Amino acid sequence: MTTNAEFTAAFLEAMGWQEEIVGDEDLCLEYPACLYAFADRRVLALVPEALEMREQLSPRDSLDETLRTLFDLSQIRVQRETVLGLYAPYPVIGEPLPPVTDGGALSRLLLAMPDEDRLRGEVTLQDDLTACIAGENGELLAAAGAVCQGRLADISVAVHPGARGQGLGARVCAALIRRVQEQKRLALYRVEWDNLPSVRLAKRLGLSTGFIMEGARLFFPEE
Repeated sequence: MTTNAEFTAAFLEAMGWQEEIVGDEDLCLEYPACLYAFADRRVLALVPEALEMREQLSPRDSLDETLRTLFDLSQIRVQRETVLGLYAPYPVIGEPLPPVTDGGALSRLLLAMPDEDRLRGEVTLQDDLTACIAGENGELLAAAGAVCQGRLADISVAVHPGARGQGLGARVCAALIRRVQEQKRLALYRVEWDNLPSVRLAKRLGLSTGFIMEGARLFFPEE
């Protein structure tokens, strides 16, 4: 059994985070600031664009307070986002599935998906671990990939729009998590709070919440 504390430690180690407030522009490109609330009650603030302002921040501050410290928000539009980081506390039972080997089939699968879904996390041939389900014609119906870093394996799932509603996402994801666990790693499944199909998939797999990341994209007025 994997505990919240073990998952948190593996996540922080994989990300290279050593302090409560981290300021490193290489760690987070999408958000100028975000807060991680881990299930074991640890809180971490990430401020990649403001190394010199770390002493003015507290991990106990809300995201709004953090942003107000870093920016003049009077002319900035803030788009808030919440991401769940989930993991499997118990071994996942998944059928063995083959890895992805056909780059053309993978490209066709990804191109068939809506841009929004594809950009949430692409499966690639360069992923450390992959699994897939193909139809009778050899075309991919679903694929999952994991990028491994330390003990952590960050997974992405892709399902063909014409094959949704058949449980293929859960099957391919379970198979991949099983391979991750066989390598003595922890699978990280990230999903946006409002991505309900992906949240339902995580629940079917029995995944538990390891952290909630609250972030914001900032939109500055055109000069």
